Amino acid sequence: MKKLTIGELVLGEGMPKICVPLTGKNQEELLKEAELIKQLPCQMIEWRADYMLEALKEDEPQKQGEQLKQVLRELRKTLNMPIIFTIRTKKEGGQVEASKDSYYRINEIIAESKMADFIDIEAFDAPGQVDEERIYRFLHLAHENGIRVLLSNHDFEKTPELEELLTRFFVMQDLGGDMMKLAVMPGSEEDVFSLLEVATLMRDTYAEIPFIAVSMGQLGASTRICGGEFGSVITFAAGVCEASAPGQMDAETLKAYLEQYY
Repeated sequence: MKKLTIGELVLGEGMPKICVPLTGKNQEELLKEAELIKQLPCQMIEWRADYMLEALKEDEPQKQGEQLKQVLRELRKTLNMPIIFTIRTKKEGGQVEASKDSYYRINEIIAESKMADFIDIEAFDAPGQVDEERIYRFLHLAHENGIRVLLSNHDFEKTPELEELLTRFFVMQDLGGDMMKLAVMPGSEEDVFSLLEVATLMRDTYAEIPFIAVSMGQLGASTRICGGEFGSVITFAAGVCEASAPGQMDAETLKAYLEQYY
């Protein structure tokens, strides 16, 4: 598996890096969060722009994207660490309903701004459904502008069978992203073990790009600590406002667990 370097940060080396989400619903809230996050033991932040986008839902996608771009510019002035820009849709546990055209137009505006280090793109329209052409076009645009793409898939209902988990990783990797993420909801301890088994297979045999593997909720909380041992390069901690996914612990607690574990 290749390492990925962003400035002085190396993904795939040492402990998994702690990423904290920003979930402010307007610029003022977001920048206050960003100031507080400076005190936290994290190496990356994820701007969950869907929290703010919900308040802009009456605007056209072009205007929404331009507004988010201006906020991102201010965020860049406040934080000196890698930023993942994410619009998480409701179908994958986020805050907004968005047509495919709107979703991609906003992300294209952010890519063209050159101000995010990563843009998270949901790889699947539905289970087993991938719009390869649309993703390829976006990857080309992002890479032209020096932006890396994190292809992701979230299943908040269940943990699919091991073969399906592997297939989702294979599909995301074959699409040509720079990193990939799979987050699933366990119904039992066996589901957590399945996720870690898949991560091990990716780490040892199949992964060509860095990946993130997360089992969500309380059952899967241990994967946020031990995931790095199984190949996961980033672990997500709750920020100063609210967790962006079930099972996230606060950054200070997560750091203490990571240092003890590794």
